[in-house]
Formats: sequence, C-alpha cells, structure tokens
Amino acid sequence: MENLKEYRICKANSEQWAKYHAIYRLSNFNEWMSLSFQSDIDRYKNVDFCFWVEKEGKRIGGALIKPNILKCVFVIPPFDDISRLIEVLTLHVNTISNKTEEIVIPDADLRIAEAYNSAGFQLNRIDKLMVCATDEFNVIWEERYKIVAPEIEHVEAMAKLYFNSYSNNKFQYISSQSYDFQLLNVQAYFKHIKAMNITNEWSTLILDTISNKFVGACMVGYVNGLPYILDFVVHPEFQRKGIGAKLLQRTLNLLSKIYPAIRLNVTVGNNAEVFYDKVGFVSLAEKGYMTKKV
Repeated sequence: MENLKEYRICKANSEQWAKYHAIYRLSNFNEWMSLSFQSDIDRYKNVDFCFWVEKEGKRIGGALIKPNILKCVFVIPPFDDISRLIEVLTLHVNTISNKTEEIVIPDADLRIAEAYNSAGFQLNRIDKLMVCATDEFNVIWEERYKIVAPEIEHVEAMAKLYFNSYSNNKFQYISSQSYDFQLLNVQAYFKHIKAMNITNEWSTLILDTISNKFVGACMVGYVNGLPYILDFVVHPEFQRKGIGAKLLQRTLNLLSKIYPAIRLNVTVGNNAEVFYDKVGFVSLAEKGYMTKKV
C-alpha cells in the first residue's frame, strides 16, 4: 500500500476482537440494544473473519473483512485518525475482492460517513433497527380471516404474497425483487428457524377464506438474543384494514411470556417506518448501507 507501509492488516483471535469491538464500537453505537456486555462478545467470538489494523506493531483498529464486504469498523485509542483507518481498510479490501462486484459496507456509522465518502463509498440508503416491548393483547379477527402457522407446503403461496406486497414498495431495491428471490427468502426462513431451533408458531400467516389466499404474514426468527421479525407484509389490497396492527399485536402477545422485547430492521423513509412508530417500536442507531466500485 503506497505511503501506508507502516500499517498492517492481520487476522485476529475472534473472542479477543469481539471484546475490543464491544468496547470501542458498540459502547457508543447502539445498533442492537445489547442484552449484556457478554452477549456483545458472544455474538462475534466464533466469527472467522475478524481482523486487526496495526501501525508500527500496535493495534489501532479492527473490522470484519471478507471479499467485497467491510463492516464493524472501529478505532482503538489513542489512535484517532478514522479517515486513515478507513483508507487502509479500503485498500486492503480492494485487493481481495471480486472486481466485477461492488464493495459493500452494510453498517456504516453515519457520524463518520465523510470518511467513507473520501475512500470512494457512496450512501445507498439508511437502515435502522427498531425494538418494541412484548405485551398481552386481546386480538379479535373478523370471521373471514384464519390464523395459520407457516409450514413447508406454504412456501410458494408465501413467496407470491411477498412478491405482491414488496413489489408495491417505494424503494427500488425492494420493489425490484423477483418472485424467485422471494422464494429463496421464504426457504431461508425455514432454514433459519431449524438452525436456531425455534418454533414456527412464533410466526403468523393470515388466510383470507373468501379468496383462499394468504393476505398477511409476520415471520419471526431469533437474532442476537431476542426474537426478530424477518418479514412483515400485508397484501396491498388488504392494507389499511387493521390487519397489520393485529398481526403485530398477536406477535407481541405470543412472545410476551418468554421474551421482554422483539426487534426488526427498517429502511429510513419506508412507509413501514411510520407504522412501526405508531404501534410502539422505538428506533436504535441508524446505519448507512454504502457501496463502492473496486
């Protein structure tokens, strides 16, 4: 790396890296609303792509690095030149990445967005996690709607619901997702709950018995110690009928005796953001999804 020879990228022990990451990044970047300091460490202690950045043999920062992916960047004091750290990391990721694909930073701290811009990254969108307390609700459904727990035989019907619902989204990166993409998305849900050993009964499908089609879905997984809404959709023809609010209330009710809260991710500016605000979700740290050409 021209003019940067005093810097070195080296593999880190993941558990030690996770401790530094928890202190020097998560302590002032409330991305997940951590349940405990130990949970912050446990989240990354088995990750095999943790790296240190060293200068003259001393650690000055860290990051998770894969081909075409850079995330969880943090500085270790007394070093404080974040722009130089990002420059060093970007040059390294350039050398290991597929030249036909963009380099992605999915979790850029927007407070240092200017440093990423200087390294050639552009902001594509802003995402944030939201969290809501679980609680007990008495949810009453109209007779035409039937509650169904998702099963493997529902995969194609669920994909059609996702496709019809997301294709109406204001964000092009969501609305352009194909039916085949949604099919893979639904299959990923079933793989996730199997891997995490959680029940499909946390999730809800709403069947309209008149059309015999699914018109709503709330798919719940488990991420970083709490339930996590992986997908939440209501068919465009059935929106503004109270289905979405009842879906969420049912989910909060289902989990209230087991977990204190549930989380989800939303793109800032999405219509769903306002909806989640109204039903009691609170926002955590906003993070940028940034990309650059190799």
